[in-house]
Amino acid sequence: MIALRTLISPNRPWIHLIYLGMFFFGWLYLPPTRLEVITGLASMAGFIALYVFAMRRMDWTLYPAAAFTTLLGLLLIPHTLGGGVYFVFAAAMLGRLDWTPRLWTAMALLALTSITAVWIYAPTPLFALAMAGLAAMAAGGSMIAARHERQADQAEETRSRAAREAAEAERQRIARDLHDLLGQTLSTVTLKAEIAERLMSQDGERARTELQAIQTISRQALADMREAVIGLRGRKLGDAMRESVQRLADAGVAAELEGEEDTDDRLSDSASTALAMVTREAVTNIIRHANASRAKLGFFRQDDAVRLMIRDNGRGGADPNGGGLSGLRARLEGLGGALEVGPVNRDEGTLLTARLPDQAESEGQSQ
Repeated sequence: MIALRTLISPNRPWIHLIYLGMFFFGWLYLPPTRLEVITGLASMAGFIALYVFAMRRMDWTLYPAAAFTTLLGLLLIPHTLGGGVYFVFAAAMLGRLDWTPRLWTAMALLALTSITAVWIYAPTPLFALAMAGLAAMAAGGSMIAARHERQADQAEETRSRAAREAAEAERQRIARDLHDLLGQTLSTVTLKAEIAERLMSQDGERARTELQAIQTISRQALADMREAVIGLRGRKLGDAMRESVQRLADAGVAAELEGEEDTDDRLSDSASTALAMVTREAVTNIIRHANASRAKLGFFRQDDAVRLMIRDNGRGGADPNGGGLSGLRARLEGLGGALEVGPVNRDEGTLLTARLPDQAESEGQSQ
């Protein structure tokens, strides 16, 4: 059905082939011989093939195609006035091209040739003027149709590009979420597995506890992965900070919370989730790379912004453009926030600061 609508659209050139019926009007005026019928139908079949070929390419081939069509009209019009319809088609074919000096020249030559031929063989001057006017209308209509067709193609390309960009954005979102959600979880599983292995021969009960913790963490990781894929996240910052303190403690890093406790009261789900992701990524980096013994996680409100600050006393030198942090920076910037990492000097530890607009402050001002 869609293909049929496209085929008969006035912006497409194929519907205009119905005007070939005008060719047979000349036979009504002057009945043809058998040879003229065969010649006329054969030339029409050849023209249709040429017309379809040139209109599908829509390039320089329209020039020789229009010249051949004009020649066909010149050969047929002495035998039938219907041959003048080929001048109309030649004008329509040229009208599909962009208007350039070369096209203006081709149009002028076509007009001079067709008007002269029709004037010579037309029974009345009115018929010649009518044919010239029809050719001019065909050229103008073809030009307008070509412009509409190009606009429709550009709109379709815009829609396709938007769909591709949306798909790519969703792919990147899933990739970021899987990294943010699973990176620290898998690190914890690895750490606890190593602890359980060391305790297996020394303290079986403690080793069993660590193995049970691994099972719990693995189930949570599976749930996190499913949520990341379907986009139904909603992790709370407060929960992430408390869990991170326990994870740091399990890894031998003394950690404490500071700042305000009502972390989620004035945060939207998207903001709370984004800051929770930052917390988990920062803690994962501390456990993996910082070689730290102490860490602090704090949530503060200052002026019209909320700030999440995570610092450690490790080796420092964190890469602010690393894969995980760059993804989190993009997430925060999408919410009107920012992510800063420093100092970057070695042996000075690392301070990570995530900032977002204070939504409660904004709502109070709007009221």
